[in-house]
Amino acid sequence: MTTSRITRRRLLAIGAALPAASLVARTAFAHDGHDHAVATPDASPVATPEVNTGTGAVYLTISNGGSDADTLLSAHTDAAQKVEIHGTTMEGDVMKMVPMPEGVEIPAGGTFTFAPQGDHLMLVNLNHDLKPNSSFDLTLTFAKAGDVTIKVPVQTEAPDAEASPETVGDITISGAWSRPAPMITGGAGHDHGGMDHGATPEATPGS
Repeated sequence: MTTSRITRRRLLAIGAALPAASLVARTAFAHDGHDHAVATPDASPVATPEVNTGTGAVYLTISNGGSDADTLLSAHTDAAQKVEIHGTTMEGDVMKMVPMPEGVEIPAGGTFTFAPQGDHLMLVNLNHDLKPNSSFDLTLTFAKAGDVTIKVPVQTEAPDAEASPETVGDITISGAWSRPAPMITGGAGHDHGGMDHGATPEATPGS
């Protein structure tokens, strides 16, 4: 029997003896009368980046003093990764969130109110805690009035309905506020099916 055949048998026996769950894959072969072994480490696990999942809600009243309807198309703030316009609907005894991607219309000479237990602006994936007695800027984008930036105070109770009015063209925004809410790191994000969305009970829109 030649040396190469002995080598092959020996290597096959060694390979069979290696545990199947070995963390290191070991490849052996014979070449030019010498044994060679190549160790291949398993791929390192890829770290999954953490996602901020804390949520909050903004309430306010929009008045349209013009002769034509206007539409609130969207909103954004540095306090959260995105802002969604949400309506609400009842399914039995359960209040459900209803995203309104097309925005909401403010009729000519009329008002539209975002309030607890009703429609609201959802702050999705907070970038920092919403602490009592603090505030943050929120920009509302209208089809006709354009961008309107307001300051939203963080507090536990609703302000006076006429508090801090901000007027641009025919649009007046008043009574803006948001409840305290924490930034939460990690998690699977928010769910439109329920009222909590990962926020504290104080920040829950349905409270």
